[in-house]
Amino acid sequence: MTKVNQKWRTVVALAVIGVCATSHAAHAQGPGGTLGTELETRASLEAEAARAEAQHRTQEAWLLRTRLQKGDFQDGDRIIVKLLGAVALTGGDTIVVRAGKMLPLPQLADLPLEGVLRSELESRLSSHIGKYLHDSSVRATPLVRLTVGGQVRNPGFYYVQADVLLNDVIMRAGGPNIGADMSNISIRRGTDVIWSPQDTRTALADGLSLDRLHLRAGDEVYLDDVRGNVDWRTYAQLAGPIVALVTLALRFLH
Repeated sequence: MTKVNQKWRTVVALAVIGVCATSHAAHAQGPGGTLGTELETRASLEAEAARAEAQHRTQEAWLLRTRLQKGDFQDGDRIIVKLLGAVALTGGDTIVVRAGKMLPLPQLADLPLEGVLRSELESRLSSHIGKYLHDSSVRATPLVRLTVGGQVRNPGFYYVQADVLLNDVIMRAGGPNIGADMSNISIRRGTDVIWSPQDTRTALADGLSLDRLHLRAGDEVYLDDVRGNVDWRTYAQLAGPIVALVTLALRFLH
């Protein structure tokens, strides 16, 4: 594949990402022009798990059942918490989930997050704070810590909102490199591939959010290179010693 073709593939990929994100944003906007939430409820996850089990989609069923049982939060997660009312939150708005999946709240008792879904966080937090404060309401925004690797311009760790699209995660990491294949994205959890390239192609086309992909802290979005792409630098490095040996053999024979 020539460099020109690679560049055109990257330009097309960026255009597709932009169109998907714009289209999804337009459909997600409510009457007031604000984006709707993409956080899945316990009832919707239960229904999805039942469908996955009935259709023998074991990997997806496992993801859903694990999420329902253990919740969405991990130690080290970050949550943006804003108190609306007479009492302000001291110590900053971003709170880190500490060991044991406990959310430490300044001057209040810690809130346990074991088994709590992201869609349940705000109501659970409101109920907890209501035991101590009667003149404040709360807004909570969970962030997901992901690794973005492979053929992106700025690989690394990123904290993103759970309702962000998979497309946007790639763009947060600077977008694809010239040699990237946007049809070859996988999502890993440790050593396991939880979403294959075929699955993520569907996710990109449908404009799925991280929450709807059931991602959690520590998952890795990996963008691979173009299939069949030849790395001529590697071949040149391998060919050098071979050419030298052939030349030496020919001299010896003569």
